[in-house]
Amino acid sequence: MKTSALFGALVLSISIFAQAPSVSSAKIAMDRGDLPEAKKYIDEATEIIQAQPAAEQNPKLMPKYYAYRGQVYYKLYKDEALTQSSYLDEAAKSFSDCIDYESASKKKRYTNDANEYLKAIIVDYTNIGNDSYPGDLKGSRFAYEQAVVLNKTQGVVDSNSLSNIGLISMQLRDFQRANEVYTYLVQNGYKGIYWTVIDNSDSIRKPINYSDLELLLKLERVSNPERSESQLDYYYSQLLVCYDSLQMNEAYDSLLTEARTMFPSNNDLLNLELMSFFQAKNYDGALSRLIEAMELFPDNPIYPLNYGLISYNHKDDAESARTYFLKTLEIDPNTVDALYMLGNLIVDEAIVFSDEVAKLHYSQKTKIEKLEKQAEAKLKEALPFFEQAYNLNPEDELTIQALKQIYYKLEMEDEFRAINK
Repeated sequence: MKTSALFGALVLSISIFAQAPSVSSAKIAMDRGDLPEAKKYIDEATEIIQAQPAAEQNPKLMPKYYAYRGQVYYKLYKDEALTQSSYLDEAAKSFSDCIDYESASKKKRYTNDANEYLKAIIVDYTNIGNDSYPGDLKGSRFAYEQAVVLNKTQGVVDSNSLSNIGLISMQLRDFQRANEVYTYLVQNGYKGIYWTVIDNSDSIRKPINYSDLELLLKLERVSNPERSESQLDYYYSQLLVCYDSLQMNEAYDSLLTEARTMFPSNNDLLNLELMSFFQAKNYDGALSRLIEAMELFPDNPIYPLNYGLISYNHKDDAESARTYFLKTLEIDPNTVDALYMLGNLIVDEAIVFSDEVAKLHYSQKTKIEKLEKQAEAKLKEALPFFEQAYNLNPEDELTIQALKQIYYKLEMEDEFRAINK
């Protein structure tokens, strides 16, 4: 039994320290610039360690192993001839494991260096995210996700990367992930503000960490700093789109009310509220918001156009509709829908005269002729609106049908044949 116990202790001792030569050899090879050899040795150490129960691992050697493994793989990633994208992931994991392992120890021999490496890796992941977008949406999102996770180990909330993750998730129609991101940003009031500067080495504007700004300005390495606007209102808008896509109706209504109160002049939020009124067929509410919108955004033709459409289709108020369709054309004379609707309003007036003719006895020729001339005059008044709408959008079937009817009633045979081809 004693021999057996001694033999077991000897095997345990060899198991614990067998990884040490591989780790040291990896460091020696790395220092002399032989990265393939360094990788071979550090991978050998990995195989030994992974085969060991945690209790048999050397607690003094493990932080060194993680630190050297991170360095080997990071140098491999940075080597243009040897680089592979997976090497950056391996380096990030190794440095993170090093920090975690030493967190329970009084001595943190490798933690500071590991943190410095992680800061560089965060920049690499951010650059990958930027460079991969929009060609590789999933790859770009993965890189930003890694940047967020690693920044968290540094005590930093990377709201800009989170914002990018939210946007890409929306584009991938992954509304659940987008919902998680924008909920976090909104609930914590993150504004997504960032700084950019002119890099004096190449005169290109680039983003910069605010903590580095003052020093780099003093060193004259950068110039012309600019601060972005808050994006909190944008986060609200995106979260509302998520709620709508996920059919979270009660949460949507509550958040929309909150967002409109916080950002009463935000165009996107105003449009979302208008859409909710339209969907609920709350046309009085929609009209009140459209008046507000026209005051806030007087150069946007969509608001008077919609006011006119509601007045015409749902309020039976032709005069109000005419006023707002004309207002639309004052802003943008080429608004096809306003042109068509004005023509349609005038045709309605022609129909009134035609209906009056239908009520008269054929013997009342004088009245009939007068009403028919009035109807014809209205058709001629409507014609330029339809023709302009047709010139702007010759594929619109409603406009084509309206023109056919007018050409026919006005006996404009050439025009009728031309459009009836």
